[in-house]
Amino acid sequence: MTKFEITPELLKQAKQAVNSAKYSATAERKKEAVDMLMKLAIAVQNLEEIEAAPKEQLKAKKAKSSKKKKAVHDNGKLARKARVTRNSNQRLDDLATKQSLDKLFDNAMALRY
Repeated sequence: MTKFEITPELLKQAKQAVNSAKYSATAERKKEAVDMLMKLAIAVQNLEEIEAAPKEQLKAKKAKSSKKKKAVHDNGKLARKARVTRNSNQRLDDLATKQSLDKLFDNAMALRY
């Protein structure tokens, strides 16, 4: 039995082989896809197993990680405030005020020169 390692290239080749067999199937492409999947299966079987951690350690890790403070997002100062809606009379008053201020500014500038 040949020893294969799981590498990004092997995964990429297997994916390409399976996709080519799936979307434009020929006997040759199917055989290539099966070969690549067999190589992956052998590579998975050859992976070195590790011992599972005792449940007490897992619980301790979970408890420790849950004690972290979560980020609090206060968007109050940065939040966009809604524009106050004004009725038509208020808009006309605003326009008149703006026009009168423009006229005053123009007069002041004329007197300055």
